[in-house]
This record gives sequence, structure tokens and C-alpha cells, in this order.
Amino acid sequence: MKQLQTHLEQRKLNLAAGSLLLWVALAPWIWGYSSSPSAVASHVFFFFAFGPLTLLILVLRPAAFVVLVAGVWLALSPWLLGYATNHSAWLSDGVTGILLNCVASHAVGFSLSAAVPKWAKRRRSAAASGELETAGSRP
Repeated sequence: MKQLQTHLEQRKLNLAAGSLLLWVALAPWIWGYSSSPSAVASHVFFFFAFGPLTLLILVLRPAAFVVLVAGVWLALSPWLLGYATNHSAWLSDGVTGILLNCVASHAVGFSLSAAVPKWAKRRRSAAASGELETAGSRP
């Protein structure tokens, strides 16, 4: 049963990655910023360069790391390539880049709870249980 659940989770991850890549391919024409040559060139390059890697993030862990970097590039590309004056362009690319980073980081196995230091976790649990003293709380 656990193996089936893992398989279904992996299929969902591949479906999400594929959907994001399809969005990257079509976004300039859907949002109307296809008149910018740099935007269209960036999206076409992104689709052909990172499309196959995006579909391999579950099989090849290095591909997931490359897709993480690609997501950062996608989120920053409107400003770096000069088409951020179109608000729908930077919003679409920014959100898509962040979502692509979420999918790739999930494929890598990165969890935000693992990145939080242990002392912060203890402090948070102590605060939730009411054991944490605040300034001036002693009589």
C-alpha cells in the first residue's frame, strides 16, 4: 500500500512539473507579452532546455537541483531581460518560478522544517506550551 501511495505521489509531482512547463511555454501568448522578443526567446529556451529535465526530477536528483536553479532564473528573468514593465509578465514568471522551485525542492527532499535550527524548534515548542518567560514576567 505504501508503495502505491509513493507511486501516486510521484505521478502527481510529474504532472505538476509538466503543467508548469506547459504554462511557461504558453504564458507569453496567454498574458499578452509575446511582443517582447526577449520574453519569447527566454520562454522558448526555458521550455526546450529545462523541459526534459523537469520531467526527470524524480529519477535524477541532480536534475532536480538544476530545475531549482532554473526556477530562480524564471522568477528573475523579467527584470534581468528587461520585460518587467509588463506586470502580467513578471507576475506570471515570478509565481511560476516559485511553484517550480516548490516542486523541485519536494523532489530533492528538502523540507523547511529540516532547515529550521533545533534551538528555534525548542523555543517555539516552549512558547506553545506556555513555558517561555517573557521580559518582566518574574515577580
